[in-house]
Amino acid sequence: MTYILDTDSLIYFLKGHDEIVYRIAHTPPEALHTTIINHTELLFGVFNSARKKQNLIKVEAFLNKIPVLSFCKESSYIFAEHKAALKSEGNIIADLDLMIASITLANKMTLVTNNTKHFTRIKDLKIENWTIAN
Repeated sequence: MTYILDTDSLIYFLKGHDEIVYRIAHTPPEALHTTIINHTELLFGVFNSARKKQNLIKVEAFLNKIPVLSFCKESSYIFAEHKAALKSEGNIIADLDLMIASITLANKMTLVTNNTKHFTRIKDLKIENWTIAN
């Protein structure tokens, strides 16, 4: 199985959350990915922090080890279709979360997130929460 690590999961890992650290350490490196959206959110956190230099070194060290997937044409179609469906249901989620989900679906991966409340609204999206002990 291949995974996309959501921003919250990346933050938990960088802060040393036991369950996330364990799961990432025991997952083949080639199975771990993130998206350009998560990459951007992490960098925003870095530049919004009091310890910019130290946090940037830590974040870049990890992000340079895993592939960062882009928002492509297929992701765009998936995004538009799901956003229209969610809107008609009165069940909108944040565009950035929907972009992350669309990249995950386009790449046929599983999203690792603690934000299950929002992502479970997206039909056919596979989700795992690694902050919970198995």
